[in-house]
Amino acid sequence: MGLRNKLENPGFTLIELVIIIVVLGILAAVALPRLFMITEEAEKAAVDNMRSTLESSLAIHVAKQFMNGQQIAPHNPFDDLSNSPSNYNGTLDPINPANTPDGTWSWRPSGGWIMYNPTASITGGWTSGGEQFIIYQVQAVIDGTDTVGLKLTTTPTYAYSW
Repeated sequence: MGLRNKLENPGFTLIELVIIIVVLGILAAVALPRLFMITEEAEKAAVDNMRSTLESSLAIHVAKQFMNGQQIAPHNPFDDLSNSPSNYNGTLDPINPANTPDGTWSWRPSGGWIMYNPTASITGGWTSGGEQFIIYQVQAVIDGTDTVGLKLTTTPTYAYSW
């Protein structure tokens, strides 16, 4: 009768459940740090990609201005993109964590700054409201007295590292 009762009510014993929980705990302890590392690497790549895209848009803008005989002046490179990224908040002045939350970009016309509020922590950058921002400035490239291009730069004051 004891054997028959076990076959009619198949289920996990307490020991089997404890073993499963321990194995899942070990897997989580190994996998979670790697997941966070991958997320940070993805954000670094996304920031580098956006910077490169904005630099290309500035180069195209300069070429158009030159071909049309128009003045080259620093401006918002997001305006040159055919599609603004979904995490672009637009033109804001001042920029702070409330209007540029984690993972978003903004343009600050005073100073010609492109600003990104990273989700991962960084060292350096520009601080506002306890948040560290990555900033790039759109600057004119001067040859003699002529503006011959535009570039994105970070200044030593606002240098950052991941």
